[in-house]
Amino acid sequence: MEPKELSADVAGRILDADFQNVVRKVAAGKPLTVAERSRIEARAAGSQETLAYAKTLVELAAVLGVTRRTLTAWQKMEGSPKPLSNGMWPVADWREFVRVRGLKAGKTPVGNEEALKARKLLAEVEERELRIAVKKGEYVPIHQVRTEWIGLVAQATSILRAKFENELPPILSGLDATGIQRECRKAIDEVLRCLHES
Repeated sequence: MEPKELSADVAGRILDADFQNVVRKVAAGKPLTVAERSRIEARAAGSQETLAYAKTLVELAAVLGVTRRTLTAWQKMEGSPKPLSNGMWPVADWREFVRVRGLKAGKTPVGNEEALKARKLLAEVEERELRIAVKKGEYVPIHQVRTEWIGLVAQATSILRAKFENELPPILSGLDATGIQRECRKAIDEVLRCLHES
């Protein structure tokens, strides 16, 4: 028995139900696959198309609903997305480029409300991913970096002042330019070693 062809309306309802499953997955705190994330990005950019990567420029043009010639012209614009190292084209990056630049693509966008919901969902996904990365120690709070940096700069300044204002002048007196350069280099190396060990 041959399978029945789905009408566009039925297919649309199935895809919408599947999209809601992705929403529930995020709400449960589960990570998204590349394809699921691409689908959210597509909705956020105002498209129903769910392809994550286009294999060719022709395929990318078809996904964006433009001609190959139009896409070639867009490629020459500053900031246009580049192909990945494997030659594939990131569809979500191109959708965002088209949206930000206000370029006219041929696909009928989903409603504004749907796009806003998808953007909100994408923001929630990114926030959860960031929180997980912070817990894993992949990121450090900016105030901690600032405090550490200020401490290191103060330590370096103190060591440099001690070396160049107190220790080096008596050593350098009477040396020729080469000798002065050699002693300064040794002092700088010693300061760097102290900072590296701290």
